[in-house]
Amino acid sequence: MAGFDFAKVFSRGALIAALGVSAVALSAGDASAQWRRGGRGWGGPGVAAGILGGVAAGALIAGAANPYPYYGPSYGPAPVYAEPGPRCWFEPEDVWNGYRWMRRRVRVCE
Repeated sequence: MAGFDFAKVFSRGALIAALGVSAVALSAGDASAQWRRGGRGWGGPGVAAGILGGVAAGALIAGAANPYPYYGPSYGPAPVYAEPGPRCWFEPEDVWNGYRWMRRRVRVCE
């Protein structure tokens, strides 16, 4: 026996729907929960558990919707060796622009 093939039994849509229903069912609480502490508002641990449960359910649903992780961009073939081009650098040059002398950079190659 090769093992249980989950993809043959459940489709992706059924899995997402089941996760959504289970998240709603697990996060549903008693309507009178805010009155349990003497009417002083929301309880700290209950709110924290609800937020963590919602984040976990969202992560499960998002993971089921896109099961393929992102590995970054794909790269082409390795570069081939080529002869180096001419050696170039910049040198300053004095130029008269009609009003005054200015110094500009000029590219010089061998």
